[in-house]
Amino acid sequence: MLKNQRALGFALVFLSSLGFSMAPTFSKRAYESGANTVGVLIVRFTIAAVLMLLIRQSSSRQRVWPQPRLMLDLFLLGAIGYSGAAFFYFTAIEQMSTGVSIVIWYIYPVFVVLIGWAVFKTKPKRHTIFSLVSAMIGVAITAGQPGNATTKGIILVLLSSLTYTFYTLSGSHAFKKTDLYTGVTFVMAGAATTFWLYWLLTPSSTPVLFPNHISDWVWIATLAIFSTVLSTSALFAGLKILGPNTTSVVNTVEPVLNIVAGILFLNEVFSLQQGVGALFVVGALVYLGAHETQSQLDVELQ
Repeated sequence: MLKNQRALGFALVFLSSLGFSMAPTFSKRAYESGANTVGVLIVRFTIAAVLMLLIRQSSSRQRVWPQPRLMLDLFLLGAIGYSGAAFFYFTAIEQMSTGVSIVIWYIYPVFVVLIGWAVFKTKPKRHTIFSLVSAMIGVAITAGQPGNATTKGIILVLLSSLTYTFYTLSGSHAFKKTDLYTGVTFVMAGAATTFWLYWLLTPSSTPVLFPNHISDWVWIATLAIFSTVLSTSALFAGLKILGPNTTSVVNTVEPVLNIVAGILFLNEVFSLQQGVGALFVVGALVYLGAHETQSQLDVELQ
């Protein structure tokens, strides 16, 4: 077991960002086969919910179901928070470029710090603010120049960012009251339920489309396992250690990882502008990590 829990927290959140950064790649493969946003999300969260339940039930440790109120809180965390953020974002990128959406969406760490300060009285440290500003500059540079942004697309991305902010802040408190497997199981069940209800209640004029070929379902399964179950579990495990402010700053590495994924899997071109932006983000994380590690060592030595 690592002596420095902060380092473990950074590693977990980085792993989470790596998984989430691959989501657009997996989703795009599914879209190419004829699926649409809701069709992909129904399959994604259903597989994730079933998988998490199996993992929870088969784990060697005896786990107790939480109190009904906490069950409901965790379920709503997925049904409103996770599903809302995913739906708004993946709908937006059908109308605007991913680069523009990333620039707008990654105002979310600012939301986390400010709302956490106002609502939960978690005043950010000076080095957290400095790292956040540097990371935001890097995100803006990395994502590139504004392209085909639309008013509707911008509103959807902002709604996704704001929804994810409350999802992160609420999750940081709810997951302190239960174990990781149980918490993630309820979150995934809530998100899956939302999209099943969407499919059942929407009129036929708003179709839900699934992939046409069996091989394309593999992309959604990969999205569910790697970019949903693994990423969400790592996120909340890291969140328990680092807290929402530091976690949101570390998450800003995701656009950089997103670009790397695009180069490796989608044949996208790497530019000098993206390299400069990546330096700002990585530099912010190194600076933040050094301060957090030193702070933890100082506590351990007292």
